[in-house]
Amino acid sequence: MRRVSPLVYRIAVRVLGRGPDAEDVGQEVLMSVHRSFASYDASRPLEPWVARMAYHAALKQLARRQRPGGAQGAGALEQLARMPDEGLPSPEQVTAAAEASAWIAAALERLTPEDRVLVTLTYQDGLSNAEVARAMDLPVGTVKTRLSRARGRLRKVLAPVLRRGTRR
Repeated sequence: MRRVSPLVYRIAVRVLGRGPDAEDVGQEVLMSVHRSFASYDASRPLEPWVARMAYHAALKQLARRQRPGGAQGAGALEQLARMPDEGLPSPEQVTAAAEASAWIAAALERLTPEDRVLVTLTYQDGLSNAEVARAMDLPVGTVKTRLSRARGRLRKVLAPVLRRGTRR
């Protein structure tokens, strides 16, 4: 559970934003993993199996939230999560890391929840296209196409920031 709980929470946050909904989904998924572990095929990687459960649970919660009378989404400021900055040696580096994290988080928010999860699983969690495909219940070709499009959208959103950084 300790090994997969950060993965579960990251997926929930990417789909739902920070807040009680993401925490509830995380707990729900971890309980489900515990209950279903007997059916897990130990010859396959654990992370895609857990990621798939987390992804689908978060999408269900998102659908419940978006129904009339559903819970309201977390505020935009809460959704712009910053990476922990401890261990960075200087205040300038801490500020630069926080700015970069905020820009990336804001850029990710422009993607669909599905594409946010896809990018997170690929680049933050290091899953292969095949593992992401299994986790998201998509064909590998669809994962590659969506990932390419998501990178293009991220590049466009981040272009002004990247250009500004090269002028310094």
